[in-house]
Amino acid sequence: MDWEDYFPTAIAERGYDYYSKGYVTDLKQTETQITATVTGTQDYCVVIDLANGDFQDGTCECPYANSQHMAAVLYQATVADKPASQHQDSKAPTDNDNREQTPTKLVERATDRQVRDFLSVVLAHDNHLLKMFRTVIGETNVVTDLPNYLASVDDLFDSNADAGGFIDYGAATDFGDETLTFLNEEVQPLVDQGEYGLVFQILAHLMLKIDHVDIDDSDGETMMIVNASVDLWEAVLTKADADVQQQVFDWLCKQLAKPLNIIEDTLDDLLFTYFKTPAFIDAKLAYTAKRFRAVQKHPDSWNYDWLTEKWLKHYLQMMTAAHMPDKQVIEFCKANLATPQVRLFYSQFCLQHHDEAHAVQLLKDGKTLVTDNRRMLAEFSRQLKDAYQQLGEQQLYRQELWQLLTEYAPADEALFSELKQSYPTKDWPAVREQLLTAIAKNSNVDLKPLYVQEKLLDRLLKAVVAADGLWDLQTYESLLKPHFSNQLLAKYDHEVRKMATATGTRRKYQQLVRILKRMLDYPDGKSIVQTIVHDWQQQYPRRSAMMDELSRLKL
Repeated sequence: MDWEDYFPTAIAERGYDYYSKGYVTDLKQTETQITATVTGTQDYCVVIDLANGDFQDGTCECPYANSQHMAAVLYQATVADKPASQHQDSKAPTDNDNREQTPTKLVERATDRQVRDFLSVVLAHDNHLLKMFRTVIGETNVVTDLPNYLASVDDLFDSNADAGGFIDYGAATDFGDETLTFLNEEVQPLVDQGEYGLVFQILAHLMLKIDHVDIDDSDGETMMIVNASVDLWEAVLTKADADVQQQVFDWLCKQLAKPLNIIEDTLDDLLFTYFKTPAFIDAKLAYTAKRFRAVQKHPDSWNYDWLTEKWLKHYLQMMTAAHMPDKQVIEFCKANLATPQVRLFYSQFCLQHHDEAHAVQLLKDGKTLVTDNRRMLAEFSRQLKDAYQQLGEQQLYRQELWQLLTEYAPADEALFSELKQSYPTKDWPAVREQLLTAIAKNSNVDLKPLYVQEKLLDRLLKAVVAADGLWDLQTYESLLKPHFSNQLLAKYDHEVRKMATATGTRRKYQQLVRILKRMLDYPDGKSIVQTIVHDWQQQYPRRSAMMDELSRLKL
């Protein structure tokens, strides 16, 4: 399987590290797809699309394109594909290499004096290796080493920026690769050696630099760096001693009180995911109350509603975590019922305390307060249908579910399934038809997942063929292909010809060839692909890159 060129070197290396540590689980592979779960700061589901056994595309639940999680899955799948005899190099040694030349074997054959002399020369000329060696032998010192590490961080930005401090698109790739390499090769060893205080200082400096960097990161370099740093933060926050944890806590609170750019969500997650001792819970309760009061002093600010919702949400979470007395919870909620998040929290509080009638009234009134906010309407409606179900009000429960599916959260698969479960099997088909008709009245609603859920393959095919491009076809291909291969092949034929009308880079032509390879897996696919290739050779003979890529297609 040929896939390495699709990933930056540093991402591929991080993926290999995940693979080698056994983070890839539940790997399943078919002719057209690989699925697996990769454990990082959380579990991420990865889907890899294949065409004739080659990597075509992939998705990951993490927010980054071509992530290390995808690379890890591809490493695991590549090893799984090989026969056991190929997992190690089985080539017989020749006269010129009858002794192994691996670094480990070379070091084993060297004398202590040779190794010491070699290290002395190399470390004198390579500061990067010198820092790594000091880390390995446990001779790091926060006071003396921190300035060097911070200078290395600064150099990553300065060496890739122009005179005005801007990192352009061309330099952004190198900047991303170099920074990820720095995290892997210089910071990770510090984590392995337990130098958590030093790691915290380095990460804090890097995060603030990232937040203010002027860069064209169209390929997502800054978020890849932030994402890569999260694993290191996790090590600090789970393994460091109390003093370092307190330093990190204080730093996070200080930064989150300021306007931030891309790092705000990451720092917010760190603060409220970790620090779970009673002392930290109490500190976060006081901190969130302080932030909420600070926001209330500036009702005219452009982001007032967003900040109010954010800090209220955290404060309510901390009230629960701190086991605040019910009387204080009720007093706070009653004083802030005009805020939707508080009303939702209070209704849940009432349900938990078996005051269903009050909860229902809070939610019904809440829906009238947020009529222009579909997201909040959906939140109130979800809680209201749960309250009706808890009360045994079957008809009201179904009505609320219906309204959710047709107005507030159209075509939501989980809600659709929930409503189905509330009806007898014999009644469901008629209800389903009415429901699908009502949902379809929403603009841009996607009914295809519901067609899959209900096994309505004829309707799914019609929707896939009508959709622009190949995304939907490839999403549902494995389900439709056994029943409608001719129709799908015709869709491929139409779309790939349309794609070829505009010129493009070699990568575009490689993409077209991958689609043609996918078409070869269909009955009659070979003849149609041959016709397409012949037509393109006649239509586009001057596209040398295209002709070159087509020549590699084995027909």
